[in-house]
This record gives sequence, structure tokens and C-alpha cells, in this order.
Amino acid sequence: MIGLCVGALMLAAPLCRAQTAAAPAAPAMTLTKMDEAKQKDWRARWEKNLAGESRDRVCDRVMGEDIAWLMTPVMNGYYYGYMATQDTKYVDQLVDWTDSLIKRAVKEPDGFLGWPSKGAAGTEVDNLNSYDADSMLSDAMVFRPIVLMAGEMMKNPALKEKYGARGESYLKFTEQLYAKWIERGGWRETADGGMISMELPGGLDPTRQKWIDFDTRNAPGHGFSHPDNKANEVALWMLAMLDVTGKPEYKEHAEKWFKVQKSRMKPLGNGTYEIWNYWQPAGPWDHKADGSTKHWVGVHPNGGYYGADASGIVAAYEHGLVFTHADIDRLIATAKTSWAGGDQASPTAGMEISFAPAIGTAKEINVCFPNAKTSKPLSAGAGAAGGTVVSSEWNRQAKKGSVVVHRAGVQNNVTIGTDQNTKVQVLRMWTSLAPYDVEIQKDFEATANPGGWGGLGGAPYYLMLQAKLGGK
Repeated sequence: MIGLCVGALMLAAPLCRAQTAAAPAAPAMTLTKMDEAKQKDWRARWEKNLAGESRDRVCDRVMGEDIAWLMTPVMNGYYYGYMATQDTKYVDQLVDWTDSLIKRAVKEPDGFLGWPSKGAAGTEVDNLNSYDADSMLSDAMVFRPIVLMAGEMMKNPALKEKYGARGESYLKFTEQLYAKWIERGGWRETADGGMISMELPGGLDPTRQKWIDFDTRNAPGHGFSHPDNKANEVALWMLAMLDVTGKPEYKEHAEKWFKVQKSRMKPLGNGTYEIWNYWQPAGPWDHKADGSTKHWVGVHPNGGYYGADASGIVAAYEHGLVFTHADIDRLIATAKTSWAGGDQASPTAGMEISFAPAIGTAKEINVCFPNAKTSKPLSAGAGAAGGTVVSSEWNRQAKKGSVVVHRAGVQNNVTIGTDQNTKVQVLRMWTSLAPYDVEIQKDFEATANPGGWGGLGGAPYYLMLQAKLGGK
């Protein structure tokens, strides 16, 4: 639902763990110390941003898949805010929001709790959005930071006395959510020994006392596999559960999905990956009776989905699962190559830009980060102008935007319009790779907005990593 732009603060964040079982040593990072003044600026802008979003209290009202997209970024902010600052006010805020969410849970006919809503499947395939149903994606995304904080509450001496019992209750509650999806058939084995999370047909009747189509949810041909980005979010939940409990079943679920993810990524001779399909069938349930697929198969134009995939891949690597250092190097090379069809919201401050002048709306813009593999953007055609992006805006409802550009030697900035028909070419600077590549780190620090939506959880995570560097 939310397309994260190239410059968004979206980072893989599994390194800070509350563990009960030994984990593999974290791979070495190339991360270097951030400028101290910039750290202070980031923290101030992030804190202001988080305070503003906290006042909206979506925790008191969102249901279904909206929980994933509207509540999770704030919850990530609380968890990583504490990990970055050790300020317990963020623990208290996470507790407040978690308790608000849990008390609104609906008891469903099979005895499990959830937050059902129409449209919770996030897809019209098989009319899945018509059901008044739970969202596995929301359970996974919002309870990941809750589980990680619960681990801190139970194990961190600074928190255990005051918060330990609450942490135990949160973990127990989350394990019941996992049991719910196991009981309902929320994961299915794939032919290659992998596993994928599912959207299942079935929901509640208007009284919310009885099921509709629930008993046949796992019949042949029923169900729909998650696209990669959602499957990666579910796997990140499993890694959090593994980190806190050490239970092998969580590792198995994550590892089997990452096997599927890797199988979909084709290495190319130039050291990159061919960009994989946003969705593809994982089993016979993803085909219609006539043999056609239930969803189109191909590369998605929204680069934010691939940022989510990269986060999952990096997390798997950091846990010693499936992906190797060589895979990360290849992913970094892929990130630094241009691709056509970028999101119109992709240009961010600091990018170099080439744009084809037009009356009203630019028909083509090509942008890239400085110091990337492609040091300058490809020309946008005959008569193209160039410069550096100062700022950009995109109205997703109106599907129109604008990019403010500074042109060398020109006194006044120029504003160019964009719309859904504007052809965009950008670099895939997946920010989860920032700790593993000096150029991506440099571009990330130059362009990321800690006061933006992606900065809610991404900024404190990055500041946490910086704090761990100490005086390095």
C-alpha cells in the first residue's frame, strides 16, 4: 500500500537482539562514523517526527492490513528509539500503543484473537478483499518490534524489574498469533522444499460469530501466495521470534522462505541480479482452473517493494541463513545500476537529475545518486537539462508531483512537474545495504529524511548502529 521511495529510510534491522540462544556472529560491516552534528540534527528531526505521528494514535482505531502500514512505522520508532537512546519513554510509548491494540482484538469463532476488516487481504484476487478477515501481514509487521522490545524487557537488567512481566505477556500473546496462523494453514510448502506465507479465503459473517468459507480455505485451488515483499515481512517476524525465543520452528519458517526468495533471483554475468518478479506462483493454488496464473507475473514498477525484499535478504544474511557475502556483494552491485520504470516519487534531495523539458509536466526524468556505479544519470533525450534535486513532492491521490532542481550556473531553481505518465529512471539505492557499502552509506546520509515517514523507524535504527561504533 505504501510505496517507499529510493531515498526512504528503510533499513533491515535484525542486529540488535535479545537472545536466549546463540546466534551466528554478525557479518562485518563497512559502516563508518557519521558526522556528530548530523547525528544530532537527525535525532532532533526524528524525535519531532515521531512525536507528531504519536499524537494521531492510529493504535486506537486501525484494523486489518491498515495496522501493518499505519501503525508499524511508529512502533519501530519506539523500539529503535529506545535502542538508540536508552530513554525509557519510548518503552512506555510502545507499551501504551501495544496495550491499546491488544484490548481491541476480536475473539473469532476458532477462539483466536485478531483485528478483522474488509480489504485486509490487500488483493482482489479470488475476491479476497471482500472477506471481513484477519491480516497475517499486520500480525507479522506490528508484532515484530513488540517482540523485540519484549526481549529487552525480559533480559535487559535496566528494564526487567519494571517491564519484565509485561514483556513475557507480549511474547505469549505473539506466540498465540503464530499458533493462529499455523492452525489456519497460513504457510504452505513449495515443491522445492521452501515455504511461503498465504492469503486465505474465509472471514466472519456480519455478526462476527460465524465463519464464511473458512472450512474450505485450504481446499485444492484455494488460497493465494504472498508477493515477495509481504513474504519477506512475515519472515522478518519469524527472525524476531527466533532471536527472542531461540525456538527452531521460527528459524525453519524463515529459512524456507529465503530459499524460495533466492531461487527467484537470477545472477547475471555482470555481477548483478536480474530483477526478480514481484509475484509468481508458488504452487498449484496460484493457478486458475484453466491453468493461467491468478496474478500477473513480472517486475513491479514500484521500487519500494524491492527495498522490502532487500531488507529481508540482508536480515537473512545477518542471521547466517541462505544468503552469503557473495550474494550481498551482488545485491549491492544490482542496487547501483539504473532501472527504468521508477516510482514518480523516487527523486530525492542530493540526486543528480536529467530531465526533458516540457510544458507543464516532464515526460521523462533520469536520476541517480552521486558517487554511485553510474556517476551521472543517462540523458533524458535531446535538449535535456540537468542539475541536482533540491526537493520533491508526490501526491499519491492526485498522482501528480513536482521536483525542484538546482542548475549549475543558473541563479533560480527550476520546478518540474511529474505525473503517472512521466517516465522515470533511477538507481536502486536499497538503504538496507548502507551498513555494507561505503557509497550507499554516503548517499543514504546525504539524501535520507529522518523527519519523513520512512524515518520513523529507519532513523533510530541507523543512529543505534552509529552508537555501537563508539569512537571508531
